[in-house]
Amino acid sequence: MTRLTSISVTDFRSIRGSIVVPLDAPVVLIHGQNGAGKTSLLSAIELGLTGQVPSLARVDPDYIGHLVHKEAETSRIQISGSGLAQPRSDTELRVSRTQITGAPLIDEVSARFYSERCFLAQATLGRLLEIYEDKDTRKSDSTLTRFVKDLLGLDHLDALIDGLHDAGDVRRFRSTVPAYWEARENIPALSKELERVRPELVSLDEAETATSSTIGEALATLSIEPGMLLEIEVLRDRLGRTSEEPELQRLAGLRRNVGAVEQQWKSIAGGSGEVRSQAETRASESAAALEAWRAGPGAVLEQTVARGTALFPSQQIASDGGPVSQHQVLIRSVGAELDRLRKLLEESAGDDTKLAAFNQDIERAQARVNILEKQIAEHTENAGQLAKTLSEVLPHVHSDDCPVCGRDFSEVSGVDLRAHVAARIGDLTERASSLQALSRERVQTVSALTDAVRQRDTLASQRLDPKLRDEAKTREAQLAELSRSLADLNPVAESGQKLTEDAVVASKNLVAFQSRDLQGESIRETLAGLAETLGVNVPADNVGVADIVDRFNESISAKTTELEKRLSARRLAVSQLRELENVRARRAALKQETKSIESRISALTENKEAAEKIILDARELAKRARDTRTDIVRRVFNDSLNAIWRDLFVRLAPEEPFVPAFALPENASGAVEAVLETHYRSGGRGGNPRAMLSAGNLNTAALTLFLSLHLSVAPVLPWLVIDDPVQSMDEVHIAQFAALLRTLSKGHNRQIIIAVHEKQLFDYLALELAPAFQDDRLITIELSRGADGATLMSYNPIVWHPDTAIAA
Repeated sequence: MTRLTSISVTDFRSIRGSIVVPLDAPVVLIHGQNGAGKTSLLSAIELGLTGQVPSLARVDPDYIGHLVHKEAETSRIQISGSGLAQPRSDTELRVSRTQITGAPLIDEVSARFYSERCFLAQATLGRLLEIYEDKDTRKSDSTLTRFVKDLLGLDHLDALIDGLHDAGDVRRFRSTVPAYWEARENIPALSKELERVRPELVSLDEAETATSSTIGEALATLSIEPGMLLEIEVLRDRLGRTSEEPELQRLAGLRRNVGAVEQQWKSIAGGSGEVRSQAETRASESAAALEAWRAGPGAVLEQTVARGTALFPSQQIASDGGPVSQHQVLIRSVGAELDRLRKLLEESAGDDTKLAAFNQDIERAQARVNILEKQIAEHTENAGQLAKTLSEVLPHVHSDDCPVCGRDFSEVSGVDLRAHVAARIGDLTERASSLQALSRERVQTVSALTDAVRQRDTLASQRLDPKLRDEAKTREAQLAELSRSLADLNPVAESGQKLTEDAVVASKNLVAFQSRDLQGESIRETLAGLAETLGVNVPADNVGVADIVDRFNESISAKTTELEKRLSARRLAVSQLRELENVRARRAALKQETKSIESRISALTENKEAAEKIILDARELAKRARDTRTDIVRRVFNDSLNAIWRDLFVRLAPEEPFVPAFALPENASGAVEAVLETHYRSGGRGGNPRAMLSAGNLNTAALTLFLSLHLSVAPVLPWLVIDDPVQSMDEVHIAQFAALLRTLSKGHNRQIIIAVHEKQLFDYLALELAPAFQDDRLITIELSRGADGATLMSYNPIVWHPDTAIAA
């Protein structure tokens, strides 16, 4: 038989210290005053079995922080049982202020059954109806609804109905079955895409026809048969094999050559014999005038330039610019060199002046150092040491007798000896001060002397060498003379420049007239060569050059026009071939796309029709599942749940006119939601039990609901643990409740653990639930507190004894 056998509790909630409570009996009665630990003991049983205390969690989510006794750091619970369908028969849990460690005695499914249908806490009894009807917004149903589903086995039907919910409206398939919704949306979209593609195919066919016609016209211009359009690559190769551009470039070059010949002819076509004679006269006169200048003033200028060139051997005096250019270049060179030499000589003279000043300063400083050294030697002769010694002797002079030699000082001087020594010390001290001043002055003078010597040596090392200085003076004199000569020759240079320029111009004019005759003959030879290149007849000698040039230009223009026409046709054919290829490729791609779209539409339509058939089947299946669920709920509610609850409630409250019951679901298509109502005993329906029953009968309704929920299903755990269930009950209710507990224990094999507060009730229940047959047993436990506050437990097992009075 499945039974709890014992529990050990240490420092748990109001239980201080350790107690070991035996539970191995069909009925366990627990009694204690308020605060003795009854509720704590039952909470410890719940924690040991389930690993948590849901009865406390309902009122305080942070209840773990209050499980350990206030005077302890941790608590411990050990619980054991027998006949459990679990991997273990006992377990131990430890509780701290922040966590619970250890494995519970029963699994999660059994733990839920225990918390909802085996354990009725004192705080839960008054709120049981509210708790069972309360619906957590985070979940889909209440505790009572979950019980009803477990009882009726509706989970599978509900799961089936919930799973088929989306079939009721295809809009729900947007998230659950996106492929179906995509098919519904894609079929019209693909149809629109197909309608868009077909006109584009017609347009591409028209574009291919127009492009082929344009290419045919271009090929006719190039004398290529149109049939080659069937082989585009061959046609492209043929079009690219030849080109008119080289010939056009050659004709353009010939046109430039003809134009150049025309320009040359125009340049030599002018002029007459009189002009030629004037040019010869002018050239002869200008040459004679230039020779006369060169023999006279020009020779002087040339000699002066030669002198200047000799003074600047590293500088090239160019003669290409004429006399004025040579003259100006030489003047600039002479001026720059004069400025440099004069600055150099000025700096040298300044250095000499500074060097002489430094030498004078050095001589004066050296003389001052010598004087200072003599003065220092005169004052250094033990002046300081003697003054110190006399200062030490002075305190010992008390009369004119000398403390050193012992003589009477008054014999040699009328001055007092002590005054004489003091005056001598003052004189020596003054000489020591003068010596320090002279030493400081000597150091300053030596430092100034050293600095002057250093600056003199530095200046001497940078001073211009006397030989170089003399050479610079000589060169300065030569350049000054040359500068004056060049200034005087300025008019001569300008006159020579003008004569030179006139001679050059006259000579060029004469050479131009002489070369025209040769150019005319060369032009006719060039025109003969161009005629052969162009493939026309060589012009006769009596034909004018202008007429020949016009004929050549007409021939070049005609050939260029024909070549440009062919080149334009070739380029057009090449570009249109590319366009034709693009059109054909686009048409092929659109045909493939059309075929793909049609295939997708066909597949999607087939899948959509199959899905719609499945949806119709799912709707029918959901309807049948809802109908089946409704039939089960109505049948079981009437025949099982309400019957058990009515029987239990009427037994405990025979005078109550209202009987609580489960309300039957009115909407067969909706989810099962278990709610409570009341029925008149005489017939008819009333409101919610919490609104219709008195406080005492409301507790009775809650207690009988708890017992009916426990008895309506196969017992996962055959235990009933109730904390002080007789609140607000009168004697009749208590008597009926005791009889009901006896029936549950003796007739239904339930292990019952009940905690009560009233001692009289405890004694009464102990009498009513006493053992009635062999191997029946009752355990009574009384909890109290010792003088030190520790929890005490009194344990009394009661076994069956035959009634001797009846036997007699």
